[in-house]
Parts: sequence; C-alpha cells; structure tokens
Amino acid sequence: MTISRRLLAAVVFLSIALSLGAALAVVVDKIVVVVNGEAVSEREIERILEPIYEQYRGLYYGDELIKKLEEVRRKVIEQLVEDKLILSEAKRIEVPIEDRDIEARVREVLKRFPSQDDMEKALAEQGLTLKELRKNYKEQMMVRKLIDSKIGSTISISPVEVRDYYQKRSSEFVQPEQVKLRNILIRPKQDLPPQKAEELAKELLGRIRQGGDFVAIAKEYSEGPNAAEGGDMGYIKKGDILPEIEKVIFELKPGDVSDIIRTDLGYHIFKVEDRLERKEKDFSEVRREIEETLFRQKIRDKIRVWVFNLRKNAYIEFK
Repeated sequence: MTISRRLLAAVVFLSIALSLGAALAVVVDKIVVVVNGEAVSEREIERILEPIYEQYRGLYYGDELIKKLEEVRRKVIEQLVEDKLILSEAKRIEVPIEDRDIEARVREVLKRFPSQDDMEKALAEQGLTLKELRKNYKEQMMVRKLIDSKIGSTISISPVEVRDYYQKRSSEFVQPEQVKLRNILIRPKQDLPPQKAEELAKELLGRIRQGGDFVAIAKEYSEGPNAAEGGDMGYIKKGDILPEIEKVIFELKPGDVSDIIRTDLGYHIFKVEDRLERKEKDFSEVRREIEETLFRQKIRDKIRVWVFNLRKNAYIEFK
C-alpha cells in the first residue's frame, strides 16, 4: 500500500464523511463552534453521532450510557475543530481541486441509487442538497491534498522498523476469543409493559427452539439497533458487551441459542453463529497491520504538531 493510500485511510477529516444510509433525527441546526470563519453546526455533529448513538443504546444504559454519549460527543467536536483548522488553511493557500474529480465522487454515490432523484431524496433526509454534497467533497479533497503535501510525503517506514515493532510487542498481536452473534431485543414500553414484553420474548424463544428462523424473527420483532440485519452483531470479544450478557454468550457453542437474558434495556435472546478461539498471530499475518500502525503514529504526531501551530494563530469561538 502506498503512502498516499495509507494517508487517505488516516486523514482525520474522514470523520465528516457522509453516511447516506442513516436516517437522522431532526435537530436545530445551530452553530456550535466557529473556527477561522468555518462553522461547526449541530447538524454536522449529529450526522456523525447518530449511528454511534444507536450502537451505544444497544450496548449501554443508565449512567454508563450517558457517560459514553458525553465522551463521544466531546471527541467528535474536538475532531471537527481540528478538521476546520486544516480546512481553513487549505482554503487560505487555495489548494486546487479539479471539478472532474468532484464529479467522479458524486457519480460513485449515484451508483448506490436507482436514480439521481432517489439520491437527492436520501440527501434531503439528512438536510443536504446535491450542491452541498459537492462542496463537502471538494473540502475533503482539499484537506487530503494539503496533508499529503505537507506531511504524508515526508513519512517513510522501513522493514527494520516493522520487524522491531513486532519483536518488542509480539504479545500484543493476539486474536482474542470472539463469538459471532445475532440478537433479539424486546423492550418494555407504554403499550408493552414488562410482563407482556417477557411473555413475548418467551414466545419468540419457543418458536426459535422449535426451528423458527432466528433472522426472520429478529427482523420482525427485535428493537435492537441491528434488527434490520436480522440481529447481526458481528464478532464480539470480551469487554464489548454488558457483563451479564457476556458471561452467558461465551459459554455457548456455535448454533446455540441463549435463554432469555433480562437487563435494563429489556429482554434479550442471543444466537452464537461462530466462535474464534484465542491465538497468537505470526509476523506475516500482522506485517501490514504494523505498517499501518506505524504510519498512523507518525502522521498523528506530525499532524498534532502542525495543528497545534495552526491553532495558536486561529480564531476559535464556542457558541
């Protein structure tokens, strides 16, 4: 992988990339921060946070959920401030971007939709127009090009560095024990009190144990954030999920379905589809991963210094 391609994967500005499939709640589009005349709006923040919030709501609750949401919001705002610092510098020195490159990006997005009208409707659901999409892509390209010229081109990683990193940290390159999960979550609510919710969960578990299709039942009844995917949670390692759930699912074998697990979120049913045992990875498996890690470290350190210097002379106002 070239330095340029690694750079594109590491550029901090990618945090504002569009998530065209997400449906956003309506928010007041107020200005939160102004950075050298570049505004960070509430809508921009929420566009990034919405999918993260959905994921967290399925994993945490109570004070822990509030704490996690506050932490991630602070991080997103701080990242956007840095993004705007770099963008304002790119505009100041007038980093050139060809219109044809912007249109190529737009065409890539258009391929995901039956027609341009469908794409524009999806954009409108997020409070965006096609003109704003082009503007966003132009700004992303300006930032990438500036970072590539200022920093990316100065970074090199030698084979000796990669081997040395592995030898000193080989114990870190371990594939943890993981299970691939699907889940069904039944949440009590006003029209479904706890007793009725538990009865529904028991009924669904009975149908599954009698051969019912877990995926189809999850799509129809689950209120988890991954219900549309049949409850697919992907691979989960220890520490990724609530302790009361973890102690149950890691005792299951592939194909097993859990009993009902009650948490403050509601009533859960889990199915283990696959299991990966803990194992140490050899150098050939992790060489590219180490190269990426070293590259990210170097570019992060250089960007930190660069952004610090940009910040010293910047106008930043929190509204």
